[in-house]
Amino acid sequence: MDTMEGKLPENVLLFTHLLRASGIKIGSDGVTDAISAIKTLGLKSKRAFYFSLLTCLTKKKEDEIIFRQAFDLFWQNPKFQEKTRNMLLPRTRVSEQDEQKEELAQRIRENLPKTEKIKKLDELEDNIIFDTSGSASDIQLKKSKDFGTMSKNELRQATDVIRDLSVHLPQKPFRRFEPKKMGPHLSVRHGLKDSVKNFGIVLPKFMKKKEKDRPIVFLIDISGSMENYSKMLLHFVHNLMQRHRNCLVFLFGTKLTNITHLLKNKDIDDALQKISKVTDDWAGGTRIRDSIYEFNKTWVRRTPVSGSLVLFISDGLDKNHQSDLLIQMERLKKNCKYLLWLNPLLRYKKFLPKSVSIKRILKNVDALLPIHSLESIENLTLYLSRKPKGDSDILNWRTRILDREKELTA
Repeated sequence: MDTMEGKLPENVLLFTHLLRASGIKIGSDGVTDAISAIKTLGLKSKRAFYFSLLTCLTKKKEDEIIFRQAFDLFWQNPKFQEKTRNMLLPRTRVSEQDEQKEELAQRIRENLPKTEKIKKLDELEDNIIFDTSGSASDIQLKKSKDFGTMSKNELRQATDVIRDLSVHLPQKPFRRFEPKKMGPHLSVRHGLKDSVKNFGIVLPKFMKKKEKDRPIVFLIDISGSMENYSKMLLHFVHNLMQRHRNCLVFLFGTKLTNITHLLKNKDIDDALQKISKVTDDWAGGTRIRDSIYEFNKTWVRRTPVSGSLVLFISDGLDKNHQSDLLIQMERLKKNCKYLLWLNPLLRYKKFLPKSVSIKRILKNVDALLPIHSLESIENLTLYLSRKPKGDSDILNWRTRILDREKELTA
C-alpha cells in the first residue's frame, strides 16, 4: 500500500530494536502485527498510529512508560540523534525543563545499540571503563575510583557499567534429582528404563541433585554517610533483579522499608523516583540495631530468609553503643545461610574496627568486602558467582582485619 512505501517499515524495525534494548520483550510476531496494523489503519491519525504500535509491541502495563518515552523521541522528533549530540556541548544556563528533556533523551539514547566505535572502546585495557572522546570533555573512568569522589557525569557512566554487568547468583541443592553423565548417585530407575533399548542390559546411570538460585536479601543503609554508595548499589540490585526474581531488598536509616516490589520495575529511573517517595529517612540518621531488630521480628518468618545469602551494606557506624546490636546480629546470622558485610570504609588501606558497633557486627559475619568502587562491585559479582567459603575466601577482608588488629594489640 502507499502508506508503507519509503522507509516506514525500516523505521518500525529500528523502533522495535530500541524498545528491546530498553528492556521490553518483543517477538517477531509483534513486529509483523504492528506492520499489518499500520497497513490497515494507515497514517491519517496520529492517535491510531500510537495505539496500534502500543498494542502490538507491549504486553505489560509497566512497559507503557518506556514505550511512551521512546515513541515521543523516536517518531515526533526527526532530529533526535542530532539533538542528543548537541546535549554534549557546554551550555552556560540550563532551565529545569531543559534538564528534564535532556535526562529523558539520555535515558533512551543509552539504550541504543552500540556503534563500532564504542565496541572498540570496550576492548581497551581493564583499568579504563568508559571513554567519551570527541565530546565536550574527554573523561576516563577508572575502576578503582571512589563513588564519593565522582562527578555527576562519572556517576552516570558508572551506572551504565553496572547495568551491563553479568551477575550470577550462588546455587543451592534442590530436593529433586536430575540425570547426569557422571554423578555421585546411581539412578536405578533410569538404568532400568534404558535397558529396554539395550536388549535387557542394565547400564549404570548417574544422577545428582538439582540446583536452583539461592535466595538473596539486601539490607542497604541509606544514612547520610552512605548516600552515594547506596544509590550505586540500587543500580546493581536492579540489574540483578531483572535476571533473578528471588531477591528481597530493604532500606534502613531510622526505619526499615521494603522496596522489593518497586525495583521489579524495568525502568530504573521510574523505580528510583517511587523509592524516594516511600523513604522519608534518606540521607538522614541511622539506627542499625532497631532496623535489624525489626527485620528479625517482622520479616524473617514472612520471607524465605532460611538458606539465603544476606548482604548487609553499611559502614557500621551506630551512635547507640548501649544497644543489643550483638544479639540482633547473632540472630540474623542464625536465620540465614551466609551473612556478607559490604563496607565502603574498606577503601582505607589501614582500616581498623575501632567503633564498638563495627566490632559487634564483625563478630557475626561470614565475609567482609569493600563496596566503594566499580572494582569492588566486580569483586562482589565474582563472590556471588561461586559458593562462598567464609574465612577461606581470597576476597574476604575479615580475617585480614582481625589479624591486623591482633598485631596492634599484642
